Amino acid sequence: MRFGILIFLLALFGVIFGAEAKGEMREKTVMGWLESVFLKPWSIRVTAKLDTGAKTSSLHAEDIEHFTKDGQEWVRFTLIGAGDDDKTVVVERPRVRTVYIKERRARATRRDVVTMVLCKNGRDYETEFTLIDRSNFNYPVLLGRSFLKDVALVDSGDTFLYKADSDPCRSKKSVQ
Repeated sequence: MRFGILIFLLALFGVIFGAEAKGEMREKTVMGWLESVFLKPWSIRVTAKLDTGAKTSSLHAEDIEHFTKDGQEWVRFTLIGAGDDDKTVVVERPRVRTVYIKERRARATRRDVVTMVLCKNGRDYETEFTLIDRSNFNYPVLLGRSFLKDVALVDSGDTFLYKADSDPCRSKKSVQ
């Protein structure tokens, strides 16, 4: 009996430390399928849908323009906040790449990808977003698996587990 328990504990110990060595043991936050996030450096609050079915995150962008700066491709777009944060800012970012996204019942669409910083629960996260007019969608931001995998576990039965008014990100300033 003791030998069986010892074998079990050694196996469990190996699984735990093996996973840790592979970087699989990460501290993740449980978030609802909808959460408020703040886009930096402006601290603009937007509602994000956490979507484990989407690989890439996307961001509502209006008036998307392409231009060259110092020999590099850039994009300029208008970003609009939500609710009490209905600020509008013009954002300029280097274009990381262009992707083709297959949409349900439609052809693949070409989208620019930029890196942005979002803040949630007092922590800043840099992640990639595809830019698209999401005005026909309910939420301006979709956070996909490439963001969620290292950050959050999604509780599909709950929303807004962290209230925007008490989030330190509301007033936290970051440098871009």
